[in-house]
Amino acid sequence: MITSMVCVVPEKPLEPSEPADLANLVIDSLKFAAEGQSVTGSIALSGMLRLADVLLNHAGSLNCALSGFEERRFGTVKLGLHLRISGRLTLHCQRCLAEVVHACVVDSRLLLIPPGEAWPEEEVEADDYDALPADRALSVLALVEDEVLLALPIVPRHADCQLPADAGSGEESDSRLPFAALAGLKKH
Repeated sequence: MITSMVCVVPEKPLEPSEPADLANLVIDSLKFAAEGQSVTGSIALSGMLRLADVLLNHAGSLNCALSGFEERRFGTVKLGLHLRISGRLTLHCQRCLAEVVHACVVDSRLLLIPPGEAWPEEEVEADDYDALPADRALSVLALVEDEVLLALPIVPRHADCQLPADAGSGEESDSRLPFAALAGLKKH
């Protein structure tokens, strides 16, 4: 499904209490950062198509705050974005296969790299920032979804859980084991 995006770059920074429709927000990242603009709002989990594969429940939303910043270092100006995301995600526990609620908290500082400019290794290696190519039409939805996907645990699981009820009993008869029929054929 193709949806049209509307470029919404406010002339003045939005007040933190003024929520924006972040799911449809497209910004000029360099202008947004240079002007120190900021937006806050929420994005429905059901609108994040790439995240849908890992979620058990698509109800709810993530709270987001995006602000631009400018830093002067050693006579140069660095532009960036500060993205904060919070919310709850329902995932599959990889140990017991039940649902596990994951508290999603993201606090990313993204250094914008203009087209044709070399990627600054020292800032990125210091883990102060993650690098992001500057974009005149940056989708806030795509940016938020990227950061959430990167923040997901590799193996979601409960801190303390048991194997599914019939998988770990050890008292199963040979007929319930998946290869029991093959073992019977091997004896003949």
